[in-house]
Amino acid sequence: MSEKRKVALFSTNFCPYSQTFVYDEVTHHERYIADVYTINRMNADRFPYDRVFEFDKSLIGSIEKHFYRIFLYSPFRQYQLKRGNYDLIAAHFGPGSLYTMQFANATNLPLVTTFHGYDVPLLMTARRFHPQFWRYWYLSRWMLNRIDRFLAASDELHDLLVELGAPPEKVKTWCLGVKIPALDAAPPRTGKNLIQCGRFVEKKGFIDTLQAFANVRKYYAQNGRTFDLHLSLVGDGPLLPLCRRYVERNDLSNNVSFLGAIPQDALFERITQSDILLCPSVIARNGDRESGILVAKEAGARFVPVIGTRHGGIPSIIDDGKTGFLVDERSPDQIAQKIIQLLENDELRRNMGIAARHKISTEYDLQERIRVLETHYDEVIDEKRAQTH
Repeated sequence: MSEKRKVALFSTNFCPYSQTFVYDEVTHHERYIADVYTINRMNADRFPYDRVFEFDKSLIGSIEKHFYRIFLYSPFRQYQLKRGNYDLIAAHFGPGSLYTMQFANATNLPLVTTFHGYDVPLLMTARRFHPQFWRYWYLSRWMLNRIDRFLAASDELHDLLVELGAPPEKVKTWCLGVKIPALDAAPPRTGKNLIQCGRFVEKKGFIDTLQAFANVRKYYAQNGRTFDLHLSLVGDGPLLPLCRRYVERNDLSNNVSFLGAIPQDALFERITQSDILLCPSVIARNGDRESGILVAKEAGARFVPVIGTRHGGIPSIIDDGKTGFLVDERSPDQIAQKIIQLLENDELRRNMGIAARHKISTEYDLQERIRVLETHYDEVIDEKRAQTH
């Protein structure tokens, strides 16, 4: 068996609950070993991994960490990279790739960056001048010229990267995968439970979900039916208070639960028990948008049909009318219609769940997606070595 290749993976934060895909990636490599270089080590008890390099907690470590944040360089980190005998450097998110540039140049290693959603349209809107992002915009030309392969999480992001100036031949679409649970069929369900998961920010469309849910209640009342549906909202974020007020003002408190951020295993159990997952994502006013929504793949893998918008990578996850439904952005009326259609037809809901399971299992299996990622790594390593000989 040939010796495994090594990748130095830069992830600014490792590992927040919103980025568990990074943990899944490094723990499912077959032909590569990944060392993670991070600024902030998070949730180490829940996401154990022994190949993580972070700055120590001493005064010197704190000073170097601060220096690294400002100047995108650390002598200690460069020393670690030289000792690591790596074959390539990789990064998640555009801003995160800035922390790799000087090391990639110093080591002459190929650089692969995966773009996930906000990091591309951000460079096309006024949001790029925000103090949090202006440096990313200012250095973006350097980034676009240095990266050896751009991996876009959706076809839409692929096209936006090319529009920004990334060399078309270096841009590839690579979608994240999910672990397929060992389920032979959907468990018994009540036909009354809906769920939406994510950060409470504009692009997630939580308000559209709540307005649609209120419309469904109106439909039940008009038809003399008891409104006994339940909507679970999982996550946290700045728009959570607004959503809570909407629920209270519209007398939905008995039918809507705000669960906060919950552990991944608890989230998956909630999804498995649900009849419909909602993903009504929108392009936010600041330009923020989705790429491929992992939770929609997790739901499909558990025989749960998804109602999502024609947005970002969602249409590649949902086969409209077969594995779920697609609706227009900011369309609570359309969402309500599809909820009613699914809840009133047990056979349709069951068949869509079966079709969703088949699609996710064949197109988005995590291990197969990692094999494709490793092929991308192989290609850029070989191309780089050919250039230097």
